[in-house]
Amino acid sequence: MTARDGAAAVSNGTMPCPVPDPVNGHPCTKKIPPGWTADEGHGGGHFWQSPKVAELQERGVHFDAGSFLSGKPTPWHEAKDCTPSCWKYGWTEGER
Repeated sequence: MTARDGAAAVSNGTMPCPVPDPVNGHPCTKKIPPGWTADEGHGGGHFWQSPKVAELQERGVHFDAGSFLSGKPTPWHEAKDCTPSCWKYGWTEGER
């Protein structure tokens, strides 16, 4: 991200969307496209995600994303603790 002569910073593709969820303040997971400024935004609307969900995804845990969207408590487990009842059972690392 660079700024030119007082101009707004231009994204290199890694600039996070600066618009938080108006209800709970969770960050939008989308990035500003390369060559665009934060004011220009990104396409497709926002996808806000709680920091806890982002942490779980980074750790590679298994959970039902639809349950998280419901706002209800959602069980999750580490990949190493997977059982046949999990929809991701048998997946290798990196599969989504």
